[in-house]
Amino acid sequence: MDSFRTIVEEYKGKEGVAQLFGVLLYTDQHPNIKKVLRDEDYWLSFNELTGDRFCVFSVKPAKGKYEDSTSPRGGFFGMMVRIWKEPAENKKLIELFELEDTKNIPMLLLFTEIKGEFLKIELRLDDSSQDTAYSSIKEQLEFSCNALSQIKEENLKNTSGLYSALSLHQNDRLKWKLLTKSVDLYSYIKGLLP
Repeated sequence: MDSFRTIVEEYKGKEGVAQLFGVLLYTDQHPNIKKVLRDEDYWLSFNELTGDRFCVFSVKPAKGKYEDSTSPRGGFFGMMVRIWKEPAENKKLIELFELEDTKNIPMLLLFTEIKGEFLKIELRLDDSSQDTAYSSIKEQLEFSCNALSQIKEENLKNTSGLYSALSLHQNDRLKWKLLTKSVDLYSYIKGLLP
């Protein structure tokens, strides 16, 4: 993770680069995301999309797993709860981005640093097929780029402003999705009524 910090610091100093970065997090458990990110043509299209203004990295943490809990008294109740086991290799990543664990990846994690503290926005990715993996990465990158394109170049170094702008865009997007789901549910229920 130290080399990752070094790379981020290098890009922070570049002119015209937003002080908000992205990192794609995935494991070997996400083969479709992995295939898309390893494909040079997909990677070049993502690079073209993000341009020089928005830097996105990819990190592959060690794969965690669920294990059955063991009951101290040897009863059946101990086996009813599965416990997430985080690999020790992921400790620095989890601490750096203040993640609870890595069970919610794959994701595009947008982050910025303000006074030594990382602020983040977690955007989920879909790994159900190679096409959906590509589409979900592209959708999240487009969302991020669209939000950043509305920010004037002189404000690209304003970390708190960038984070606030992206957070507001994400909140608006989530509200819009909730609204459309509610309308769809209303239409469905209305269709059931005589």
